[in-house]
Amino acid sequence: MSGTYTRGVVVKGPDLLAEHDYRPYICLSDESHPFSDEEAIYAAITTTRRAVAIPLGDSDFVAGGLPRESYANPWTPVSIRHSDIQQEEGRLIEDTITNI
Repeated sequence: MSGTYTRGVVVKGPDLLAEHDYRPYICLSDESHPFSDEEAIYAAITTTRRAVAIPLGDSDFVAGGLPRESYANPWTPVSIRHSDIQQEEGRLIEDTITNI
């Protein structure tokens, strides 16, 4: 899938951190990010509970969601090209994005 993803969208992208085919990420950057028409900064999402990870529940989503109990890892930012994103999974509420 090719498109432009905006701040707060949860996407399925290439797993840059482990040996899986894909991983969910949260888009953190906005149009002020350099090359925002080509790429964005994302925080990784994991199913591993960690003390400082941010739990993502149904109430954190304004649209869509994730099929498993998930946590945002704010210490794991990555830059991903929009063209490498497979699909959009949902969109987070602004309060949740701000906490990441």
